[in-house]
Amino acid sequence: MIALLATALATQVSWHTAECPLDGGPVRVFEKLSANSHGGWDSDGAFYSSEGQWREYALATCPDNLYTVYNTDIGSGLTPEQEEAVRSKLKKVQRATDADAMQIWDRYLIAAQVYAARGAGPDQLFQLYLEASWTARDAAVGVYLGLEGPEAARTLLNEGRAELEKDLDPGTRKVLLHNLARVAHRGGWPVERDHYLEQFEAVGALTDTETEVLATFRHANVVEARLQRLAIEQADAALLMPAIAPKDKARIRYLRADLLRRLGEVDEARTEFDAVQKDPALEDRWIGSARFLEGTIPTYR
Repeated sequence: MIALLATALATQVSWHTAECPLDGGPVRVFEKLSANSHGGWDSDGAFYSSEGQWREYALATCPDNLYTVYNTDIGSGLTPEQEEAVRSKLKKVQRATDADAMQIWDRYLIAAQVYAARGAGPDQLFQLYLEASWTARDAAVGVYLGLEGPEAARTLLNEGRAELEKDLDPGTRKVLLHNLARVAHRGGWPVERDHYLEQFEAVGALTDTETEVLATFRHANVVEARLQRLAIEQADAALLMPAIAPKDKARIRYLRADLLRRLGEVDEARTEFDAVQKDPALEDRWIGSARFLEGTIPTYR
């Protein structure tokens, strides 16, 4: 069976039913039909569509046992040893998980355990945790059109500060402060993000919707930080892999530096940004970001 899921504010995907490798039961598998990059990109590699994010659909989860992998891997067979390891891991996951209350990032966390049981290396697990952190960011910021990287984010923040000096009514001020928090978070400046969220709350007279938005933003920030730390753990292990390609090593090192920056660990981030810029294997797309981000660190300590 093939079905189309398409709403005015969602990336268009199709899905079909496949067999779960563990029990042969049905599992929904998605395929991306269309998306765009109008939502811009962030310094840690997250890209955004203006019509919802594919990463929300990128995983397939077997409903009866929570076996979770990327859609493209659902048909991959398991060796007897892998199956035994996966089943053992999922027994613990099932006991600790309320399947009806799972968030997208919970499914990524389960996928990480499945892939680890299947023998995935730290470089693969790093990417999985990184993408998981983006799903938490999605919950916090939604879609902010045209935010093309950290330099654009910094420009908007500078313009926003000037707007805040004006005599704004409370409703307009709250909208501006919320948007500045979103931009600061996308840019990876947690001190500014938290400052704008505090100012947003301090305006007062929050509606029920505004209160919920604030709570969701703050909770998603905590989740994202936890996932970023898990990604850094895997990055540290991946960088010790003797067979890792120089290009991949340079990319992971850059992303590790940016995650440290986003977590507020600015001294180590500055050192890493300085070092990675000297790596001849680092792709041009990251060199400019590393140089710019290293330069912004003193401005928000």
